Formats: sequence, structure tokens, C-alpha cells
Amino acid sequence: MGNLASAIDELAAVDLDDLPVSVIGDDIAELHRQRNRLDAQIVRRVERFDRRGGAVEHGSTQAWLRSEVRASPPDAHRDVALARDLADVLPATMKAMSDGSVSPQHAEAIARLRRTLDDHVVVAAEPHLADVAQTSTPKEMRAITASIAHSYSPERYADAERDDYEHRRLDAASTIHGMGVGGFTLHPAGFETFMTAIHAASRPFTGDDRTPRQRRADALITIAELAMKSGELPITGGVKPHVSVVVPVDTMAGAEGSPSAECGFGASVGTNWAQRLSCNAEISRIVFGPAGEVLDSGRATRTFSAAQIRAIIARDKHCIWPGCDAPPAWCDAHHVIHWANGGPTSVANGALLCGRHHDRVHLYDFEIETDTGGAYMVNPYKFRIRKNLVRNQRAGP
Repeated sequence: MGNLASAIDELAAVDLDDLPVSVIGDDIAELHRQRNRLDAQIVRRVERFDRRGGAVEHGSTQAWLRSEVRASPPDAHRDVALARDLADVLPATMKAMSDGSVSPQHAEAIARLRRTLDDHVVVAAEPHLADVAQTSTPKEMRAITASIAHSYSPERYADAERDDYEHRRLDAASTIHGMGVGGFTLHPAGFETFMTAIHAASRPFTGDDRTPRQRRADALITIAELAMKSGELPITGGVKPHVSVVVPVDTMAGAEGSPSAECGFGASVGTNWAQRLSCNAEISRIVFGPAGEVLDSGRATRTFSAAQIRAIIARDKHCIWPGCDAPPAWCDAHHVIHWANGGPTSVANGALLCGRHHDRVHLYDFEIETDTGGAYMVNPYKFRIRKNLVRNQRAGP
């Protein structure tokens, strides 16, 4: 191990600025090959450690890996399972990993065959698969082994699919600062459906300055908004699904010293988001007394009428953000001057904005102007707050 540590120290000491870029590229390829060889030695030792009872005090080798090398639960489970598979029925794959020719991801794709095929079938096919893996990507290997599994044992393949389905989950929570965080595990068909929708809703527009991650996040929100607009979601609590926000009058008007607004699932938002969420919403007026009792309630209409929306659509045709062609069905009718600031709910004070650009106009106060023909458009060079993610030298005051 001392020689390995010295070799890594030697690599770390190299000044990369002194190396030709072609040499750096060659180094990257060679380091990947050596990493595969190291991974082979890790799983080889995990298998011996596991089967010789090295983790008895921890209860399992997975628990030991989580404790001693701070592996995540999925990684610990993967390492132990792969170590056993390689030792039991995948000698050619183990040799290819030890040579650096294939990665652990290739090996996992081959080992997955044990879920659906008898070991004697896997043993017969494995030498050929190990050869194929040396010229294929892990994704291609997963497709190859899935096809083999389905061909040889469709019944057990279906059982494995049902097992994947039963492991589906979605976790969502808010941080102490109110940011929404989460994760999900989807069966393959469900993930394909999800990614198809995300891909469609995250297509970049001309001049788009969002990162791919931001585009996917916006796409998820867009899909949720479209689902609520469609009216097809189930009724909950006797009403159609909607975002509920309790906003003090002073907060809506942006008065100094006003409190934050509170959303139905516990999020707290400021004036910008309160105005954004209420821009094209029905507002229920509720007056509370000093002890919190309801003194009065009623409804004030702040939404554009169907006729007004048709007129705005006829004029704007799509989202008015430069380069965005999001269709009317994806858009809201935005109050150019918010009604809380005295703006009327009228065609002249309305403009089409898709959800993601409606967010940005409210958060950064981009100006909406008219061109010589009277068409509305956002001016992405004029906004109240400097946004550090806005690129292309867009100026801010």
C-alpha cells in the first residue's frame, strides 16, 4: 500500500500546466484503466472480508462499509453483492476488471443476470459478455443483458420487474431554510415516462442561460403547473388542487416591515413570490380579529376573464420572453403592473408568460416593453436586482 500511496503523491505533484494537453488526455485514459484495476482489488478484498466474518461486530459487511469507509447504503450493498457475484460465477469479468478493461458498472450489468437466470446459464454466457463489455458502454451492457434475460426466462424477468415496481418511492421534505429537497426511485418504465416528460419540458430556448439542472427543475414545476391547469387532478378537500397562500395586505403591497406569507404546505415566501402566485389567482379576503377570530370573509376577483385571456393570446401568441416559444397552454396571464400596486386586470395590463419566466419577471423585476408594432416583450437587459447567473454581459443597475 505504501507504493500505491507514493504513486498517488507523485501524480498529485505534477504541474499540469507544464504538460501538453494530449499527454493530459492520455493520463486520464490510463488513470481510468488503473481505477478499474483498483476497484477490482477492492471488491476482491470485500468478498474475502465478508465471507471470513470480518464484520461480525458490525452485524454485516454493508454496515462495516458504512461505518468504516463512510460508504452510502446503496454503495455498500452494491460492493458486497458485486464482490460475491464476481467470486461465485464471473471469473472472466473479474479478470477483465483486474486488467482495467472493464469498470464495476460493466460488471454490475453482467451480474444482474443472476436475478433472472440460473447460474449455469450465466456461467456459460459470461466469457462472451466479458469480451463484449470491453468495447461497450455500461448502458449498452445493461441493454444486452436485459435482452438475454428476457429471452431465456420471460417469467422470471417479469418477476424482477414486479420487484422493481414494488421498490418505487419518492421522498420530499423542506430544509430549515424552506428549500424543497427530495429524491426518488422509479422502476424502469416509470423512469422512462418521467424522463420523457422532463426532456420535453426542459428544452432550452434561444439565449437560455439556465444550467441543465435548473432546466430540469423548472421542467418538474412546469409539469406540476400543467397538471393543475388541466383540471384532471383528483379533487382534494372538496376543491381542485391549487397553491394556497395566506398573504397579509401589507406583504402583498411590499410595505416595509411586513411579515412573510405562508403557503399551504408550510413554505414561507416574501412579497415577490406572493405577487407571483397571486398574479392570476382568485383571492379570498379574510379579516381576522385581535384574537384570531374571523370577522369577515369574501371574494375579490383578480383573474383575467376568459375573453381577456383570449385577447391576450391573440396578441402575444406565446410567452413574451425573448427566444421562448412556450404555447399559451403553458402560460399565465401576467399583470404587467401587479394589481396590489394598482394595476388593472385588463388586456392592456396583461401579458403571456410561461411559468419559469413568470417566476423570473417577479423575482428580478424585469421590465416589460412594447415594440414599434405594439407587441409586448420582456427586456432581459433591464431589471431591478442584479442576478449573478445572468450571462452575456446583461447589465443591471
